[in-house]
Amino acid sequence: MIVTVEISHYPLQETYEKPILSFIQDLKHPTVLVRTTAMSTYVKGDINDVFDRIKAAVSSSSKEAPISSTVFKLIPKDLPIEDGYLEY
Repeated sequence: MIVTVEISHYPLQETYEKPILSFIQDLKHPTVLVRTTAMSTYVKGDINDVFDRIKAAVSSSSKEAPISSTVFKLIPKDLPIEDGYLEY
């Protein structure tokens, strides 16, 4: 099943930019499509590949920013995130 997930990651610390950028980098993989906007990141692909990337990003992020809030919206559909979004 192809899914599209919108993710907003909020490291709860004063220096938050680097942990956010690292989180986005950890989502990247040849099997998933990652697009970012000013407020969130979109990940699309096979549900298992997407969840594997999310798991890796959350796990890695917990080392760099131990306290954070991450919000996920999962849509079980192949949404057209390719157009109108910036590739990071």
